[in-house]
Amino acid sequence: MKKIPALLLLATLLPVHLMAQDTLSLEQCRRMALENNKSLQIANEKVYQAEQLRKSAADQFLPKVSANAVALFAEKEINLISDEKQNRINHIGDEIVQDVATDLQNSTLGSIPIVGSPIVNAIANSNMMQNIATHGNEAGQNITDGLKTDTRQMYAIMFGATQPVYLGGKLRALYQIAKANETVSALKYDKATEEMKLKVDEAYWRVVSVDQKLELAQEYYNLLDTLTNNVALMVEEGVATMGDLLKVQVKKNEAQMTLAKAQNGAVLSRMALAQLCGLPLHSPIVLSDRRPLSNPLQQAPEEVDMNEVWANRTEMKMLDQAALLAKAEKKAAVSCLLPNVVANGGYMMSNPNLFNGFDKTFGGMFYGAIVVNVPICHTESFHAINLAKSKAREVQMQREEAQEMINLQITQLDQKRWEAYLHYAQAASGMSLAEENMKLASEGFAAGMASASDLLGAQTAWMQAKSEMLDAEIEMKMCTLYLNSAKGMK
Repeated sequence: MKKIPALLLLATLLPVHLMAQDTLSLEQCRRMALENNKSLQIANEKVYQAEQLRKSAADQFLPKVSANAVALFAEKEINLISDEKQNRINHIGDEIVQDVATDLQNSTLGSIPIVGSPIVNAIANSNMMQNIATHGNEAGQNITDGLKTDTRQMYAIMFGATQPVYLGGKLRALYQIAKANETVSALKYDKATEEMKLKVDEAYWRVVSVDQKLELAQEYYNLLDTLTNNVALMVEEGVATMGDLLKVQVKKNEAQMTLAKAQNGAVLSRMALAQLCGLPLHSPIVLSDRRPLSNPLQQAPEEVDMNEVWANRTEMKMLDQAALLAKAEKKAAVSCLLPNVVANGGYMMSNPNLFNGFDKTFGGMFYGAIVVNVPICHTESFHAINLAKSKAREVQMQREEAQEMINLQITQLDQKRWEAYLHYAQAASGMSLAEENMKLASEGFAAGMASASDLLGAQTAWMQAKSEMLDAEIEMKMCTLYLNSAKGMK
C-alpha cells in the first residue's frame, strides 16, 4: 500500500469533521460580523453621542431653572452713613443746646446790658438744658445704632428661571447643526455597515470559490492517481513504456502540490472569514452555498437611473447634510448681528433682611426682568458669514464632482460585469469541449486506441478549463457585488 502524505490525509479527513458543524449562511455571517466588529460599535457610540448633542440643543429652547445659596463673611460691615455724619448724630443733643445758647445770646434777652449775659448763661447751664443735651445725644446714638447693618455675615438664597425669548435665530440654527451632525453620524454608521457587509460577502464567496478549487484539485489528483495505477499495470504487461509512467507520475506530483496549495488557500480563506465574523481563527466553517453562481444569465450593460443611484449613495446623503450644515452655520453667524431678548424671573431671600432694616431674619421678594442686548459693532460676524457662504459653495462643488465620479464608477463596474459574463460564457464553452475531449480520450485509452499521454493531456486540459470557469464564476459574482454596492443597493 502506498503511503498517503499527511497533508493529503488531513484534507481527506477535514470535510468529515466540518460536516459535523452547523452550516453558516451569508446572512448569518453578516449578522455575526456586524455584532462583533469593534469599528461598528464605535460608530454606533458616535451616533448615540450625536443624538445626545441634538437633544441637548433642543433643550436650549426650554427655560433654565436654578437655585443658588450664598454665605458671605466680611471683615467690615456696610455703613449707610459716613463716620462724620454718624459722629454729628451721636452728639445731636450737644448741638441743640449749643444752638439754643447761641440763639439766646443773639436774641433781645442777650442784648440787655448787665443782666443779659448772666441770664443766658444761667439758662444754658441749667439742668433742663443738660437733660436736653443728654437725651438728644442718647436719641442720636439710638439712630446711629439703628442704622448699623451688621453685614459682616450675610446669607442669600435665590430661585430663578431664565427663558430665551429671541436670540436672532441662534438656537434654531444650533439645533439644525446638531441634527445634521446626528444624521451624518448615522450615515457614517450605515456606510461602515455596508462596507463590512461587502467585506463579508467577498470573504464568503471567496471561501465558496476556494472550496470548489479544492474539490477540483482533489478530483484531478484522484484521476491522475487512477491513471498512474493503470499505467503501472500496463508497464508490467508490456503495453506501456516506463517513459509513459514517468510522465504520469510527474503530473501526479504537480497535482499533489496543487492540491496542497488549494488546501492552504481553503484554510486561509476560512480564517479571513472567521476573523470578520468574530469567530476563533481556526473555527471549522461550513457554508450553506456551494457555488458562487447557480445559473448565470446573460446580462448586458444596462441603463442606470443615476438620480436613483445618487439618492441611494451614502456619500451623496452626507454631502446633502453638509449643505444643510453650512446653511445653518450661516444662520448662526447672522444671529450674532441681531438683538437678543431674554426673560428672567424668580424669588430671592437674604439675611440680614434688606426689606426690614437689616434685621437678622430672612426676607425676600419676587422679581422679573427683560434683558435686551443689541449688537452694535461685531465685525467678526461678517467674516463668519462669508466663511459659511464659502463652505456652502465648496459643498456644492464637491456634490457635483461626486456625481461625476459616481457616474464614471457605475459605468466602469457595469462594463467589468459584462466582460466577466463574456469570460464566463467562453470558459463554460471551453469546459464543455474539455469534458467531451476527456470522455473521448478515456474511452480511447480504455479501448487501447489512445495513449496515456493523450489521456493525460485531455485530463490536464479539462482541469485547466474547469479552473478557468470557476475563476470566471467568482469574477462575475464579485463584479455583481461591487456594482450593487456602487448603486447603493442594500
